[in-house]
Amino acid sequence: MINKILIILIILLSVGCASPTASVSKSYSLDTGSDKGLLIGSVKYIGLLSGYKVYFRGIDNEQSGYFEAGKGIMLIPIPPSSDFDNIKGKLQVTELPAGEYEITRWAVTSGYASLSQTQPFSVRFKVEAGKATYIGSFLFSVTDTFGLTVTGVRVDFEDRYSEDIAVLNRKFPNLNETKVFMGLPKKLVKKDVGGASNTRWDMPPVFIPTGG
Repeated sequence: MINKILIILIILLSVGCASPTASVSKSYSLDTGSDKGLLIGSVKYIGLLSGYKVYFRGIDNEQSGYFEAGKGIMLIPIPPSSDFDNIKGKLQVTELPAGEYEITRWAVTSGYASLSQTQPFSVRFKVEAGKATYIGSFLFSVTDTFGLTVTGVRVDFEDRYSEDIAVLNRKFPNLNETKVFMGLPKKLVKKDVGGASNTRWDMPPVFIPTGG
């Protein structure tokens, strides 16, 4: 009976949790003759380990997904490593169909707590065929906690080109000679993107074993 309960809980935690958009392999090389382009950006966080997510969608295509740093729920307690030396986070290097895209939402998963934005925002970017484009960095700063659970965050959007491209050159050696185009104004800083966070608690159902 206990084993059945554990299996049900794992399934409940997994249902509806789409996988994040994966980065390309370390051996990836940009194909200038392709109808796809390379997107480069990062998600970083200051504070407790949680799942920090940024969602995007295609404006002129049906592509959609999200980028994530950290982990919201860990069935195996092994924290993910950071791509950066001085801050926790992940460099996102993703191949996408050429087209217009928009980031309109962020979210945080921290155990049974789910955090979301309270104000609309839009960060648009363009992926060009056969080219690599840098779109900036989303920085999550934890403002409130309840024990080991994150209950409040602030999100900033910034140009961290030098920091991010240094990691790109180290992790993706085949891209060292690739020209990376800026998809945002240099030294751009947008504070409090999406406004204050809203917290919702999603407690799993409790199963009480019965005799028999």
